Amino acid sequence: MKIAIDHTNREGNLQTKGRQATYLEVSRNLEEKVRNGLYPPGSRLPPQRDLALELGINVSTVSRAYKELQARGLIVASKRRGSIVTGGAMPPVHSRSDNAASATPDASAVIDLTVNRPATGEFLTQLARTMATIAHDPRYPETQEYQPPQGPGWARAAGAQWIAAPGFTPTPDNVVVTSGAQHGLYAVLSSLMGQEGVILSDPLTYYGLKALAPVFQFELVGVPSDDEGLLPEPLEDACKRMRVKAIFVVPNLQNPTVVTMSLARRAALVDIAHRHRIAIIEDDVYGPLVRSRLPTIASLCPELTFHIASTSKILAPGLRIGYLHTPPDGAALAAEAVRTTAWMPAPLSTLIVTRWIEDGTAQTILDAQRTELEARQALARELLPAEHLNSDPACMFVWLRVPPPWRSDDFAANALARGVSTMPASAFAVDRSTVEHGVRINLACAASREQLKRALQILAYTLRDRPRALFGTI
Repeated sequence: MKIAIDHTNREGNLQTKGRQATYLEVSRNLEEKVRNGLYPPGSRLPPQRDLALELGINVSTVSRAYKELQARGLIVASKRRGSIVTGGAMPPVHSRSDNAASATPDASAVIDLTVNRPATGEFLTQLARTMATIAHDPRYPETQEYQPPQGPGWARAAGAQWIAAPGFTPTPDNVVVTSGAQHGLYAVLSSLMGQEGVILSDPLTYYGLKALAPVFQFELVGVPSDDEGLLPEPLEDACKRMRVKAIFVVPNLQNPTVVTMSLARRAALVDIAHRHRIAIIEDDVYGPLVRSRLPTIASLCPELTFHIASTSKILAPGLRIGYLHTPPDGAALAAEAVRTTAWMPAPLSTLIVTRWIEDGTAQTILDAQRTELEARQALARELLPAEHLNSDPACMFVWLRVPPPWRSDDFAANALARGVSTMPASAFAVDRSTVEHGVRINLACAASREQLKRALQILAYTLRDRPRALFGTI
């Protein structure tokens, strides 16, 4: 597959007169091919040495180009399997060292609205208080020892309390403590290994699931959905036409479209899963933010549902504690996945989160989070056009649909050129089918409401403008 570059300065150094470095040209051309589907998710890029020989440039230049793609979340590197395309399934890792050579602003000047994180500093206030007294906890000595892979009994009891919802009272025996929700999802997919079939999801779905597709080598198939969730008829049809391993769903504040699945759709999903005996993966990391929660899918279908929860989104990403509630007799297999990947959840974080759930500190942080999110959601509704916006007062992000002639990737690129980073639909699309063009805007990611206001004003201005060519190949 030919990749066109300007051969001026083949050493990969900055070119004069505003030209891009060769490695950036190579990475940009590869990115275009990934975006256009010529390198679909799960495929491999050419070996670095082969591509360098084809282009007549140094291997080190190609290596820098591949590192740039990895920083953008477009590929993952594996010594055994090479450079695997994620198609934007992984969140970008910004690098200040290379941005000065690119067409985008310096990373320090960019307002990053791509990451789901808590919107307040209440976590740090509470952590300082906890660290001053945690040594007096009778469980504190256990933090220097190995723990059971599913977590100690007191941690699983706290997890059952965190997961609990109206009509859903999980038992600690079915709870496995994990190092965050993504680790929990990994444990679920590991439990399902050996079962043939595709995984069904919304057409736009959580990019962490997309990232695991090439790792576990399963196919993701999008099922049409609307503002109530997955449509029952297409879901039923998919279950009849193909072998299905599991159905993946984010029932509350779906990532990225902010849809909360109606009770009728939850019941229809459970009915279909029952009749076809298909596992359900319920990713409910945002559930605790919702003030009036509907019944969990796990409460409607406990025998088939893997329910994933986490403290990372609501309390702090640095804690890295999640809870996986399995179907009956499924905890041991999930715990085996924890043992083989991390041996055990981090004991100190596990104890901190347990204490917070027990003494109400977690609820205090959650209340502060809700208050700040409501204020930021109000800003979004004030500054962005309502007819293009999906929002919810409890959600960390909004979904901004971009009208023609905008495409989601073009809008995200133009917004980034103006200093605001967002996540385009392509990062969430499960295949190359036509999907709604939009961008996810993470309101909680901004350092302050003032910074968020500036970013939203830039996005509103960009939406009123026309797409502008930022670079091109002649």
